[in-house]
Amino acid sequence: MTLTWTDWQAIAVPLVLAVGAVAVLLVDSFWKSASAELRHTVVTLLTSVVILFGLVFVWAHRDDFMPAFCRSAVEGPAQCSLVFEPLTAGLWAVLLIGGLGVVGLSAYRLLAADVPVGEYHFLLLSALTGATVLAGARDLATLVIALEVVSLPSFAMVALRRDRRGSEGAMKAFLVSVLSTAVMLFGISYLYGVTGSLYLSTIANRLTGLDPDLARVAFAAGLFVIVGFAFKIAAVPFHAWLPDTYVGAPIEVTTFLAVVSKSAGVAGLLVLVTSGIAPTGSQLRTAVAILAAVTMTVGNLAALRQVEAVRLLAWSSIGQVGFLLAPLAAADAQAVVGYLAAYVVVTLGAFGAVAVVQRHRPGGLLADYRGMVRSEPGLAAALIFFLVVLAGLPPGLAGLFTKFAAFQAVIDAHLGWLAIVMALNVMIGLAVYLRWIAELFRLPADDPFSVDIETPAVTMISLCTAVAAVLSILPSIMFALAT
Repeated sequence: MTLTWTDWQAIAVPLVLAVGAVAVLLVDSFWKSASAELRHTVVTLLTSVVILFGLVFVWAHRDDFMPAFCRSAVEGPAQCSLVFEPLTAGLWAVLLIGGLGVVGLSAYRLLAADVPVGEYHFLLLSALTGATVLAGARDLATLVIALEVVSLPSFAMVALRRDRRGSEGAMKAFLVSVLSTAVMLFGISYLYGVTGSLYLSTIANRLTGLDPDLARVAFAAGLFVIVGFAFKIAAVPFHAWLPDTYVGAPIEVTTFLAVVSKSAGVAGLLVLVTSGIAPTGSQLRTAVAILAAVTMTVGNLAALRQVEAVRLLAWSSIGQVGFLLAPLAAADAQAVVGYLAAYVVVTLGAFGAVAVVQRHRPGGLLADYRGMVRSEPGLAAALIFFLVVLAGLPPGLAGLFTKFAAFQAVIDAHLGWLAIVMALNVMIGLAVYLRWIAELFRLPADDPFSVDIETPAVTMISLCTAVAAVLSILPSIMFALAT
């Protein structure tokens, strides 16, 4: 069988992102006559335009079906390496909005003087290219390659500041990535040996007719592939690299890891589970459910003990991964994408607020936020709103609706034990976020809380607040992304 056709529109967004990555690097490298500030502005605008093109394309073609790199199959429908469909459009929209938000945060001038701006935006667009390919991939080879295209630039971004903490964080992430890729490739090799195909649709068809001995091999192979993804998204017990990496990276890079990189991993795992290795009734879905329960519990319990804002958000993001894995175990793409959309918006806003505070109080302690309600009521109100959305409390109805959808998906899949674990973790999560909120109302022990908020930061945080409010009023927007 040979390659027969490709709808080139299906790869328009990844292609433009890749070209944009090269363009920003060339502009920064060869336009030395301009001042550093002007180059920073031009590179930021160019990166934003490239991402906005992707969002416009997704909106214009959100109902289309466009396959790429397809070939005729002996059995079943044509086999394609990448597919643009409504689910892909929804995932791309979430990823691109996350990327655009990170670019907006970078425009706040928080990049340290020793962080090369051109390389930063090049790596960001490169990782975003891999993220979009990952969300549209429909064969195992493309999934692995795309996942590495996301991961490697991300680790390089962590070390851009060239200090000890950043280097240690990047090295930990890199070593974990190498291990996870090896585990994943080991599982893929056995899946190929059992099914004779790398295409997810063909694998799903052939898994249902395997004899018991081969079925056990396929289960073990699928488990290795899921474990590889679990390393990437920092699911427990494969999470140890994440807190130190988040703390060691520049705040913009930490935001990118929490928003884009993590969302890309969840998107890839969603495609893998729903389209390929875990058809209805598969024991692998039970394995994902167990992974979800352990991840949300450990993440939330560890977050309770944190005294630094970034570490709290790091452990909290691990807990949120558990809630994302719960509907994924039930193969409910609508609930996963809806939850992911709300998570991306409010996490961007929360890290934006943290970035503002850490510029003036680099210690990053929760105690540094004392007195914010009195001296910076607007910033405090925005941060409180982001935290209550993450907790699933009113008025953060976006978080409440997405958690309800996750519960509904789990209950419909007859995973009552997981629903009980989720309910317990909702209560633990409330304690995590309310503890931080309480600090905003306390009187500072020394100097009054005071920060200078520049226009780009105000714009980005205000947009996140507005979008989160709209999603709280019209939650159907989130869930429509996957249909």
